[in-house]
Amino acid sequence: MSVREPLLRFAERASDFSRSLARITGLLIIVLMLGVIVDALLRGGAGLAIWGVLEVSVLILLALIYFGLPSTVVLRENFRVSIIADALPKSLGIPIAWALLLLQLAIVGMLAWFTWRSAIYSFTREEVAIGMVQIALWPSRTLVALGFTMLVIQTVVLAIEFAVKGVHPYAVDLEKEIRDELGDLKQ
Repeated sequence: MSVREPLLRFAERASDFSRSLARITGLLIIVLMLGVIVDALLRGGAGLAIWGVLEVSVLILLALIYFGLPSTVVLRENFRVSIIADALPKSLGIPIAWALLLLQLAIVGMLAWFTWRSAIYSFTREEVAIGMVQIALWPSRTLVALGFTMLVIQTVVLAIEFAVKGVHPYAVDLEKEIRDELGDLKQ
Protein backbone atom coordinates (compact mmCIF):
# COMPACT_ATOMS: atom_id res chain seq x y z
CA MET A 1 0.00 0.00 0.00
CA SER A 2 1.42 3.35 -0.97
CA VAL A 3 1.19 6.54 1.04
CA ARG A 4 -1.13 7.97 -1.59
CA GLU A 5 -4.28 6.04 -0.57
CA PRO A 6 -4.24 6.90 3.16
CA LEU A 7 -3.57 10.55 2.34
CA LEU A 8 -6.48 10.68 -0.09
CA ARG A 9 -8.74 8.89 2.42
CA PHE A 10 -7.75 11.43 5.10
CA ALA A 11 -8.45 14.28 2.67
CA GLU A 12 -11.86 12.84 1.80
CA ARG A 13 -12.85 12.31 5.44
CA ALA A 14 -11.71 15.80 6.44
CA SER A 15 -13.66 17.28 3.54
CA ASP A 16 -16.75 15.27 4.49
CA PHE A 17 -16.47 16.51 8.07
CA SER A 18 -16.16 20.11 6.85
CA ARG A 19 -19.26 19.66 4.72
CA SER A 20 -21.13 18.24 7.73
CA LEU A 21 -20.16 21.33 9.74
CA ALA A 22 -21.68 23.42 6.96
CA ARG A 23 -24.90 21.38 7.22
CA ILE A 24 -24.96 22.01 10.96
CA THR A 25 -24.81 25.74 10.24
CA GLY A 26 -27.94 25.35 8.14
CA LEU A 27 -29.76 23.89 11.14
CA LEU A 28 -28.35 26.62 13.37
CA ILE A 29 -29.81 29.27 11.07
CA ILE A 30 -33.24 27.76 11.68
CA VAL A 31 -32.68 27.75 15.45
CA LEU A 32 -31.47 31.37 15.32
CA MET A 33 -34.47 32.50 13.27
CA LEU A 34 -36.97 30.69 15.50
CA GLY A 35 -35.44 32.14 18.65
CA VAL A 36 -35.49 35.69 17.33
CA ILE A 37 -39.03 35.35 15.92
CA VAL A 38 -40.46 33.90 19.14
CA ASP A 39 -38.69 36.58 21.19
CA ALA A 40 -39.97 39.36 18.90
CA LEU A 41 -43.55 38.00 18.96
CA LEU A 42 -43.55 37.69 22.74
CA ARG A 43 -42.07 41.16 23.18
CA GLY A 44 -44.56 42.75 20.79
CA GLY A 45 -47.63 40.74 21.73
CA ALA A 46 -47.31 40.04 25.44
CA GLY A 47 -44.57 42.41 26.57
CA LEU A 48 -42.42 39.44 27.60
CA ALA A 49 -38.80 38.92 26.68
CA ILE A 50 -36.91 35.66 26.51
CA TRP A 51 -33.74 36.23 28.44
CA GLY A 52 -30.54 35.14 26.76
CA VAL A 53 -31.76 35.19 23.15
CA LEU A 54 -29.23 37.89 22.23
CA GLU A 55 -26.37 36.07 23.92
CA VAL A 56 -27.26 32.70 22.38
CA SER A 57 -27.69 34.39 18.98
CA VAL A 58 -24.13 35.70 19.17
CA LEU A 59 -22.89 32.19 19.94
CA ILE A 60 -24.85 30.78 17.00
CA LEU A 61 -23.55 33.49 14.66
CA LEU A 62 -19.97 32.58 15.60
CA ALA A 63 -20.71 28.95 14.80
CA LEU A 64 -22.25 29.97 11.46
CA ILE A 65 -19.16 31.90 10.45
CA TYR A 66 -16.39 29.65 11.68
CA PHE A 67 -18.04 26.30 10.91
CA GLY A 68 -18.81 27.51 7.39
CA LEU A 69 -15.26 28.55 6.53
CA PRO A 70 -13.77 25.05 6.11
CA SER A 71 -16.51 24.02 3.68
CA THR A 72 -15.77 27.04 1.49
CA VAL A 73 -12.23 25.71 1.16
CA VAL A 74 -13.54 22.23 0.28
CA LEU A 75 -15.73 23.68 -2.45
CA ARG A 76 -13.01 26.16 -3.50
CA GLU A 77 -15.51 28.98 -3.24
CA ASN A 78 -13.29 31.21 -1.18
CA PHE A 79 -9.62 31.74 -0.45
CA ARG A 80 -8.38 32.48 -3.93
CA VAL A 81 -5.35 34.69 -4.30
CA SER A 82 -5.35 35.91 -7.87
CA ILE A 83 -3.84 39.37 -7.70
CA ILE A 84 -0.29 38.14 -8.05
CA ALA A 85 -0.78 34.56 -9.24
CA ASP A 86 -2.73 35.39 -12.41
CA ALA A 87 -0.33 38.12 -13.51
CA LEU A 88 2.81 35.97 -13.33
CA PRO A 89 4.01 33.47 -15.94
CA LYS A 90 2.44 30.00 -15.83
CA SER A 91 5.84 28.46 -15.09
CA LEU A 92 5.70 30.09 -11.65
CA GLY A 93 2.19 28.79 -10.93
CA ILE A 94 3.21 25.70 -8.97
CA PRO A 95 5.88 27.34 -6.77
CA ILE A 96 3.54 30.26 -6.07
CA ALA A 97 0.71 27.88 -5.16
CA TRP A 98 2.97 26.08 -2.68
CA ALA A 99 4.16 29.39 -1.22
CA LEU A 100 0.57 30.58 -0.82
CA LEU A 101 -0.45 27.29 0.79
CA LEU A 102 2.41 27.60 3.27
CA LEU A 103 1.49 31.22 3.99
CA GLN A 104 -2.16 30.27 4.47
CA LEU A 105 -1.19 27.39 6.74
CA ALA A 106 1.06 29.65 8.83
CA ILE A 107 -1.53 32.40 9.25
CA VAL A 108 -4.49 30.13 9.93
CA GLY A 109 -2.33 27.97 12.20
CA MET A 110 -1.39 31.00 14.27
CA LEU A 111 -5.03 32.05 14.48
CA ALA A 112 -5.99 28.54 15.61
CA TRP A 113 -3.22 28.54 18.21
CA PHE A 114 -4.23 31.91 19.67
CA THR A 115 -7.95 31.12 19.69
CA TRP A 116 -7.36 27.79 21.47
CA ARG A 117 -5.25 29.59 24.05
CA SER A 118 -8.02 32.15 24.49
CA ALA A 119 -10.67 29.44 24.84
CA ILE A 120 -8.64 27.55 27.43
CA TYR A 121 -7.88 30.76 29.33
CA SER A 122 -11.57 31.69 29.27
CA PHE A 123 -12.53 28.23 30.54
CA THR A 124 -10.02 28.23 33.40
CA ARG A 125 -10.92 31.80 34.43
CA GLU A 126 -14.66 31.09 34.12
CA GLU A 127 -15.17 34.27 32.09
CA VAL A 128 -18.74 35.29 31.39
CA ALA A 129 -20.37 37.78 29.05
CA ILE A 130 -22.07 40.57 30.93
CA GLY A 131 -25.62 41.11 29.74
CA MET A 132 -29.17 40.22 30.69
CA VAL A 133 -27.95 36.67 31.19
CA GLN A 134 -24.40 35.78 32.08
CA ILE A 135 -23.19 33.23 29.55
CA ALA A 136 -19.76 31.62 29.71
CA LEU A 137 -17.38 32.88 27.02
CA TRP A 138 -15.46 29.66 26.55
CA PRO A 139 -18.09 27.97 24.32
CA SER A 140 -18.00 30.79 21.76
CA ARG A 141 -14.22 30.94 21.86
CA THR A 142 -14.05 27.17 21.46
CA LEU A 143 -16.32 27.37 18.39
CA VAL A 144 -13.95 29.88 16.82
CA ALA A 145 -10.95 27.69 17.68
CA LEU A 146 -12.64 24.60 16.23
CA GLY A 147 -13.43 26.50 13.05
CA PHE A 148 -9.84 27.64 12.66
CA THR A 149 -8.57 24.13 13.43
CA MET A 150 -10.76 22.70 10.66
CA LEU A 151 -9.47 25.46 8.39
CA VAL A 152 -5.91 24.34 9.15
CA ILE A 153 -6.88 20.75 8.36
CA GLN A 154 -8.55 21.82 5.11
CA THR A 155 -5.41 23.73 4.13
CA VAL A 156 -3.44 20.52 4.65
CA VAL A 157 -6.08 18.73 2.53
CA LEU A 158 -5.52 21.29 -0.24
CA ALA A 159 -1.80 20.53 -0.09
CA ILE A 160 -2.45 16.76 -0.20
CA GLU A 161 -4.77 17.09 -3.19
CA PHE A 162 -2.26 19.34 -4.94
CA ALA A 163 0.65 16.98 -4.31
CA VAL A 164 -1.15 13.70 -4.98
CA LYS A 165 -3.90 14.50 -7.50
CA GLY A 166 -2.54 17.68 -9.06
CA VAL A 167 -5.65 19.69 -8.14
CA HIS A 168 -4.55 23.31 -7.97
CA PRO A 169 -5.59 24.82 -4.61
CA TYR A 170 -6.51 28.25 -5.95
CA ALA A 171 -7.32 27.78 -9.64
CA VAL A 172 -10.86 28.41 -10.71
CA ASP A 173 -12.46 25.83 -13.00
CA LEU A 174 -14.83 28.04 -14.96
CA GLU A 175 -16.15 25.16 -17.06
CA LYS A 176 -17.13 23.22 -13.93
CA GLU A 177 -18.81 26.29 -12.43
CA ILE A 178 -20.83 26.81 -15.63
CA ARG A 179 -21.83 23.11 -15.69
CA ASP A 180 -22.89 23.34 -12.03
CA GLU A 181 -24.92 26.49 -12.65
CA LEU A 182 -26.62 24.98 -15.70
CA GLY A 183 -27.36 21.83 -13.71
CA ASP A 184 -28.96 23.95 -10.95
CA LEU A 185 -31.07 25.82 -13.49
CA LYS A 186 -32.38 22.57 -15.01
CA GLN A 187 -33.55 21.33 -11.60
